[in-house]
Amino acid sequence: MPPRASIEPRPLPALDLEQTQAFAFLNSLGHGAIPPLLFDGPDGTGKEFAAIEFARRLQCEKETPCKLDGPKCASCLRVSILEHPGIHLIYPTPTQGSGEDEEGDVNDIAKILEEKRTDIFASPSFRKEDSVFSSASFKKKSSIRIARARAVIQRANIKPFDARYNAFIFIDAHAMREEAQNALLKLVEEPPPHAVIVFVTSNAEGLLYTIRSRCQRVRFFPLKRPVLERILTGYHGADAKEAKRAAAMAQGSINRARALLDSGDLVDRDTALGLLTGLAKNPESWAFSQALIGARGANRESVSRVLDQMSVVLRDAMVGDPALLINADVANDIERVGVVYGRARIPSAIEMVSQARTAVFLANANIDGALADLFLKLKRLQG
Repeated sequence: MPPRASIEPRPLPALDLEQTQAFAFLNSLGHGAIPPLLFDGPDGTGKEFAAIEFARRLQCEKETPCKLDGPKCASCLRVSILEHPGIHLIYPTPTQGSGEDEEGDVNDIAKILEEKRTDIFASPSFRKEDSVFSSASFKKKSSIRIARARAVIQRANIKPFDARYNAFIFIDAHAMREEAQNALLKLVEEPPPHAVIVFVTSNAEGLLYTIRSRCQRVRFFPLKRPVLERILTGYHGADAKEAKRAAAMAQGSINRARALLDSGDLVDRDTALGLLTGLAKNPESWAFSQALIGARGANRESVSRVLDQMSVVLRDAMVGDPALLINADVANDIERVGVVYGRARIPSAIEMVSQARTAVFLANANIDGALADLFLKLKRLQG
């Protein structure tokens, strides 16, 4: 078991994510045997928080589950600071190569939980050197190992201690190694009545079909802007104006919204804008060179963030009205992008960017090849 956090925990916030469809299904499950669940939806849509909240309600000692913003039973108090003995959060941890220790993820998971106890929306801070494509640092390659899967199987077959269930929540389950997924298959097929298994993912195709097909899928959708604003102001203490701007640019993702609160993360937007304007005044050879530069040292997450911002810039250029712009601070540059592409062709440009993002982030396409193809298409689309 990971060592206990050494910092003062911050209780889980009382949030309404307005994921009505998901919670309607979860509330219908009652307190009997729970089928394996697959929480599926875009990154940053509250799936991890919802999984923990679902587990909290299952473990609650009251007939009517406690509310996070009211008096809480002993079980809910422990869940609220991520210290409940019946709730097991499993995260991908950095790969250690040939020298990998079977139990080498214990301290890394403890570090993640320590961050989560102060900010439930925090991203694990295992980082590499800066990417050329974006000035932001990016995550090391990480995975959920077979040793962790075996530990889950062993624990799942033991009666829970001081809890109704043993709830196992696999965060970023698509990062689970294939051998670990195969090891879990029997447990997923025939879970003990006191075991709850939840896979949380933004890329369901990254899980084996044999796992996916045995789970009840619970769909999550991009968060509404008011929801993002409430989280940013109420939980993260953001200025209302900054929260409104970040929520508008975040495309329904709390992770993107939080990143946008830091002015340094506007680099993604500025990179996207620079690429679109650069393609207008430079030859095709420049497009190829930028694809190579962008791919050098970048990871799929950082590239997808820039492509997301490229779509937002193009949408602003199509809207045209300064009063409706998300990126109102660079209205003149947005106008120039609109002139270069022409409003009639911008929908095609947005579709090209969307296809490139899907290829890079979900289909594991070669990054430099996908970027070169996109930049060349955008260059040739211009009027």
